[in-house]
Amino acid sequence: MKRILPFILSLVIIFGIFGCKKDLPVSDSLTGTWELRIDINGMTGQPAYHKAGNDTLMKFTADRYEFYQKNKLTQSGTYQIKRDTFLLDHTLKYRIVLDGLDDTGFRNFFEIKNNQLTFLVDAYDAPSVIYQRIK
Repeated sequence: MKRILPFILSLVIIFGIFGCKKDLPVSDSLTGTWELRIDINGMTGQPAYHKAGNDTLMKFTADRYEFYQKNKLTQSGTYQIKRDTFLLDHTLKYRIVLDGLDDTGFRNFFEIKNNQLTFLVDAYDAPSVIYQRIK
């Protein structure tokens, strides 16, 4: 029994390390330049579509962000990404915290699929926006 337990424990550790799918860190997939394509009114659910070249941009590096409107810098700083439960559907999602302000009352989540970045606020009547990767 003394020999079997360490053997089983070793197998569990080895399969745990090598059996996990290695995902690209979310900060790497967020890194780049994104342009606004759709914003959705939280009260009515109505989408407003934006053409390519509208110059409403978000730029992310590994730990910094910049927001632009009409090619004019409107906000910049640092960000962190956390895994947290999205309360509206009780799923685990990525949450972004800008400038270390984690206690603002607004919990901003995001998803990246098919080079589209969707931001969601954890509230029933909150707006959402969709950006397209351009770089």
